[in-house]
Order: sequence, then structure tokens, then C-alpha cells
Amino acid sequence: MEKKLHHFRCLLCGYVYETEEEELPADYVCPLCGAGADQFEKID
Repeated sequence: MEKKLHHFRCLLCGYVYETEEEELPADYVCPLCGAGADQFEKID
């Protein structure tokens, strides 16, 4: 069975992070611009 992936987009630079988790870790930092997890929106 294929795993469900979730995508989160950085509101500052547009980077999309793909993960199997439902939520981003609170300490996640965007690798492109350094924005924190609170600057991401779930897009699926």
C-alpha cells in the first residue's frame, strides 16, 4: 500500500516540503530561506 504524503509550502519563498507526517515539527526550518514552521501552509 502506498503511503500518503503531505505537502507544506513556505509562505515566504514557496519551498514545498513533502512528508508522511500530518503536521510539520515545531522546530522545522525552511532550508531555502530559514523561515520557521509557522510560516508554512498545508497544501494537501
